[in-house]
Amino acid sequence: MPVIEDFNLSNKTRYVLWKITENYEKLLSGIELDLSSDKLLFKKKSEIHKKQFLAVKNILKYLSISEQKLNYDESGRVFLKSGRKISITHSGYYAGVILSDNEVGIDLEIMNDKILKIKNKFLETELNYPLKLNTEIALVYWNIKESIFKAIDKQGIDFKKNMLVTPLDMKKNITKSWYLDNDQIYSFDTHFKISKKYTLAYVIKNQ
Repeated sequence: MPVIEDFNLSNKTRYVLWKITENYEKLLSGIELDLSSDKLLFKKKSEIHKKQFLAVKNILKYLSISEQKLNYDESGRVFLKSGRKISITHSGYYAGVILSDNEVGIDLEIMNDKILKIKNKFLETELNYPLKLNTEIALVYWNIKESIFKAIDKQGIDFKKNMLVTPLDMKKNITKSWYLDNDQIYSFDTHFKISKKYTLAYVIKNQ
């Protein structure tokens, strides 16, 4: 089973990362899809997107979350009927899921130098930090802000104006982040990882 990370971050939060090494048939054979999931799978055009979808389903099975415990919105975003919070990410041959009693978000991105070309679209204050903004650092900032976006689940969020990330602690792989909008200010426990092939971050909203 290609679970490469499985952490109980606390008694309320658990995170699982899966490396996709199986072919399509193998991923499909290990799970049962209901009609809603079957339709979502059918809409996926490329093989890698189908594999990512099925890898997430395998993670949910690994976490003992059956199809009967899930709901979907019109965009295909998944929710837990129990009310627990869930966030999903996938990129390339990796997929991840985080579960918590609090609002959470997770994002993984395969290494890509193109992120530096769009840094001004999602970074503002962070551009003034002394730490050199290379590909890995820029991707981590994107991971964190995308994770906040998933945790907040609100349209019209400006990644530059509504989100702030403090300088990264490269020794502990942690930092602090906030969502700010008029009189709404939310803080998040923020963790990140830099691998040779990907960067990843997840955020947990403070109560």
